Amino acid sequence: MTATDPAVRPTDPVGAAQYAAGIAEPEFGRYFLIHFLGLSIDYVDDDKACVVRLPFARHLCNAGGAMHGGVLSTALDISMGHACQRYLSAGSTIEMQVRFLRAVRTDVTCTGRVVHGGRRIVQLESHMHDTAGRLVATASGSWFRHDATT
Repeated sequence: MTATDPAVRPTDPVGAAQYAAGIAEPEFGRYFLIHFLGLSIDYVDDDKACVVRLPFARHLCNAGGAMHGGVLSTALDISMGHACQRYLSAGSTIEMQVRFLRAVRTDVTCTGRVVHGGRRIVQLESHMHDTAGRLVATASGSWFRHDATT
């Protein structure tokens, strides 16, 4: 599954927002942020992994010219949430820890995986790499399963 059309990558914030607003739907995998950020989302079922690609865009950068940590955190969160959804059930982020290892000035790829699929709480992780293959950020988090029973 690919959530967005990678051929459509508005490079200005107004164009990106207009594009996202025009096609976003209030349902899993089709919401505004995925389209605004230009994410593509794929799954590697053999590895039970969700791969999220975030293209570099100047309007997503901080004052130093690197991708903003909040944007990177969002991509990491989405990779874990989509892994939870695909391989266990829908879920909601309870907590998330992010560790930034280097500034990002290229496209990045996040790979999210389920570490432990509990009955109520799921533990996930994601690793983010730049186009040179360098590890630039990691995340771990807990999700509440929507299908959890008391």
